[in-house]
Amino acid sequence: MRAPDWHAAELPSTIERFSNGLTVVVHVEGKSPVVAVYLGYSAGSRDEPASKAGLAHLSEHLMFTGTKRNPGSYFASFEQRGAAWMNAFVREDFSAYFATVPAAELDFALSMESDRMVNLADAIDDERVDRQRKVVINELRQREGQPYGCVPRILAALVHPPGHPYAHPPDGLESELNSITTDDVRGWIESRHLPHNAILIVVGDVEPLYVLERADHYFGQLPTSGISGRSGFSIAHPTRIRRQIQLPVNQARLYIAWNGPPLGSADFPALELACEILAGGKSSRLLRRATQSERVATAAALDLRPRQLTSLIVLTVAVRPEIPLSGVEALVREEIEQLARVLDPADLDIARLRIFSRMVRGYERVGGPESRSDALGQAAMLAGSPASHTERLRLLASAPTSAVAGALAYLADHGVVLEIHPAGRRSDT
Repeated sequence: MRAPDWHAAELPSTIERFSNGLTVVVHVEGKSPVVAVYLGYSAGSRDEPASKAGLAHLSEHLMFTGTKRNPGSYFASFEQRGAAWMNAFVREDFSAYFATVPAAELDFALSMESDRMVNLADAIDDERVDRQRKVVINELRQREGQPYGCVPRILAALVHPPGHPYAHPPDGLESELNSITTDDVRGWIESRHLPHNAILIVVGDVEPLYVLERADHYFGQLPTSGISGRSGFSIAHPTRIRRQIQLPVNQARLYIAWNGPPLGSADFPALELACEILAGGKSSRLLRRATQSERVATAAALDLRPRQLTSLIVLTVAVRPEIPLSGVEALVREEIEQLARVLDPADLDIARLRIFSRMVRGYERVGGPESRSDALGQAAMLAGSPASHTERLRLLASAPTSAVAGALAYLADHGVVLEIHPAGRRSDT
């Protein structure tokens, strides 16, 4: 099998830090006359005060409601300028706002981001906060109302010790959203949406020096001020935790969750490869055995979520009716143990190729999820620098079988086990 050319996944960038602390990253991709503008803030759900879970999410919604200089919906303003994509998200460690616009509209996009960085807080009032609070609560209720929709919230509380900043989901908690005041939102934006707490990433058909000049024009003179630093939290592997719950669903599910190394760790790429071999596709070891050979499950997936303090690894197995979940769990742990003991180099080559293929498919786009700007933003916000992306590629390309097998030690830990049983059916353990 021919090894992938990892240079094709590199994202060479021009990086400059302004005197007010704003970091600007420019990556040139001239295939299409468009540009992605991505602004990330170190303002995630981990930074929310006690009893204010959802403050970051509520603030994200309010970011699109307009300022006195640019009143009305930001979505409408960008659509009028031909934006192909515009959205935002909140994660545990940061929040990000991004849009893909025609290259000729770069100045417009920069001016709008600069405006709401400085002027949004003054435009927020009780009516806006109450309206967006209802929208956020409705989103939470819709997600919780989906089959298995409560699982992310339950796992966040089980995997992390009480009081840990990752112990609640980034979307927030309905029980705490009603305690968030207009002053809370203003204080959040004024203290965290600041140049020194942000990274501006521009990707597309641009000239780096021009982008830096325009970024300096719109952001270089913006005032900044200090905010309280983030507290450090050690991530101890949870003790042997097991929960069983019944839900109005048709199929039992087994979840096993572990804490892993953060994105910036040298161990993370090896763990990526290990997870890909174990359950990264229909031909992966666990799926072949669970869904084809022994037919105890209809589906299985392993999600590795990069974060700044620790990654989160969640294995989900949809268990066939009448199959004991305890037996499926034993099968999973046996596969992990066997893989750690004997790792086929051919499986490692296939895992590298699958990860590489997903990357380059995503990098066909300059903006949006898994795009070039998204990859640079993740590297900058979680691993400390956009340049860390290149180091991750190097480790993905060169990690030996011993390192990949060693990374399975994270999954050898008992972790957190969550069993979901259809309501009215007796559990098997």
